[in-house]
Order: sequence, then C-alpha cells, then structure tokens
Amino acid sequence: MKTITFPVGYRPTYLKQFLDSLASQDLSDYKIICSAENHPGCIQILEEHPLPITILRKNNSSGSRSHAGARNNMYNVLNHAFNSGSDFDVHLEDDFLLSPDAINLASWYYENFKDNPLAYMAYGLFNWASGGKDFSGLTTAPAFHGLGWCAFKENWEECYGKYWYDDTLARKYANAYGWDWAVQGAFKEFKYKTILPLISRTKHVGRLDGTCCTVDFFDETYPHLKWNETEKIKDFILR
Repeated sequence: MKTITFPVGYRPTYLKQFLDSLASQDLSDYKIICSAENHPGCIQILEEHPLPITILRKNNSSGSRSHAGARNNMYNVLNHAFNSGSDFDVHLEDDFLLSPDAINLASWYYENFKDNPLAYMAYGLFNWASGGKDFSGLTTAPAFHGLGWCAFKENWEECYGKYWYDDTLARKYANAYGWDWAVQGAFKEFKYKTILPLISRTKHVGRLDGTCCTVDFFDETYPHLKWNETEKIKDFILR
C-alpha cells in the first residue's frame, strides 16, 4: 500500500488550497490519511472535500497553535500509516502547493527504489537550492531537506521512527529542537543521504500564523525559491 499523509492544524484557507492542489495529481493507488487538530473550520473542509481522506481526529486537541502539537501530529499520522500497512509514504503539509508532477516524482521513486529502499534515507520533493531549467533532473545531498518528502517503511524503521523525538542529536548538531532538527541530526550522525529534484515540486505558502515560521522569516526565505509550476514530467534522471 502507498499512502499520502499530512498534518492538519488551524488554518483553513491554506488547507483548502493544499487539498485542491493535491486533488489535481495522479493519485492512483494512494490512500490519503491526515491527523487533524480539532479546529472546526479545518474539520469541515476535510469532511466536505471530494478527496477520500481518512481523518485521524485528536479528541483532546484545542485546535490552536502548538509546536509540540505539530510535531506529534506529524508523527501520529506517519506512524499510523506505516503500522496500517503502508510500504511507501509521501509526507506533505497542509500549507503546501504541489507542482503538476509532484506525485509523479513520488511514484517514480517508488518504482525505481522499492527493491532497494535504503539506497537513500529520504526521497525528496523539495530542494533548498532549487534552480535552473532541468525539470527532469535529480541530484543527491548529505542532508534532509524537508518540505515534502517520501519514505519507505524501511526508512521509517531505520531513521524517522527512531529519531523523531531525539533532541539530543538536534542539539548536538544545531543547538536546536524539533522533529526536523532531530531528523537532520540523524542524517549528520549516520551520514544518510537524500535524493531530490533539481527543481522543487512543493511550494510553502503558509506565510501567516505559522507554528514556527514568522512573517519576516517567510518573506526572507521562501518567495524567491524556484519551483515547478507548469511541467508534468513522468520520467526522471539522476544527474
């Protein structure tokens, strides 16, 4: 089974944009699962959207912003997916937009690496160094890039499930804390690698009221990043 997972927080406008973007993809053979905070507006959007979404409800959630809540939400939906039989998961967030071929790239990863899933520890959709005109090109990096990534069950068991909450590695390598810093610490500690596109397949649009991302940081970091807005590639090449 292949899955697409994402956490849902408290920003219904971004969630609606994300779901509409996801609905434009080729979702054949994918089961969609989310873990949702108890925000009435977001729950309503999830229930009314035409996509077939399995909703994991957090009954004790306040539906408001929480760094720990976001970390737990992501872990919960990923852990549920793999424990429910997923062999391969595409993990997204509810304030993304997707390139026309984002899930095509995920499916390419699955078909080309399902017999050797530990060839890479992350199968990325986003590249912090995104640029150029090579829409079919892929590269590798000794780091975790986040903002849209895929993992086989073997990756989950080897890395993410083990180190998601390990702030020891986050502090060792970045003097920080959080799931992404913990995973990045594991990549450094064990020299894991990511395969990722030369041009990103996700765009982070959550400028307002984010858990961690301030408006100033967003404006300094994200608007200039190139991503694929038009091309629909099916075959990719590691350069």
